[in-house]
Amino acid sequence: MGKLAVLIGNRIKEIRKGKGLKQEDMEGFGISYKYYQKIERGKVNITLNTIEKIAKALDIDARELFILRLDKSKKINELAALIREIIKKNDKKSAMKLNLFIKEIL
Repeated sequence: MGKLAVLIGNRIKEIRKGKGLKQEDMEGFGISYKYYQKIERGKVNITLNTIEKIAKALDIDARELFILRLDKSKKINELAALIREIIKKNDKKSAMKLNLFIKEIL
């Protein structure tokens, strides 16, 4: 299967675990345990009908299944590189803006 199937499978797994559900619990919503395992591993292409069943089982809007998380470590590394660049340039105006931004989000 493709990378998208794996990403969506990981997203489904993340939500399921966040809801405190086990893979076996999905059978109560009309999705066989073996098939559901393949979904979470990204080994099958799921239909819209199955997406709706999973969303109902997880008590979410189906659109939430497609909100894919970015690799946090990559984003953190990119931000750190930008901060290092500002510091290296010794640009006080940019440093002050960065300082205000960080204080705002904290």
